[in-house]
Amino acid sequence: MAIQTISPYPVASDMTELKEIRDQLKDTGYPASLDDIKVWIRDQDLYTERYRGRTYVSFSDILMAHQEAVTGQY
Repeated sequence: MAIQTISPYPVASDMTELKEIRDQLKDTGYPASLDDIKVWIRDQDLYTERYRGRTYVSFSDILMAHQEAVTGQY
């Protein structure tokens, strides 16, 4: 009998470079700086990957952190 394992890491296609995330959040009306994004990553212990000198994080995780920051829950 096979069991399904749950991966604690996001799907690879969801991983987005920090500068691209910053640029996408500009259009929301609540822009975030790279420093803001890095604080969210550190404070919420979000999974990151480094590839060719760039840091990638789950865009879905950042959207949740952004929502919390905008609504004052953070």
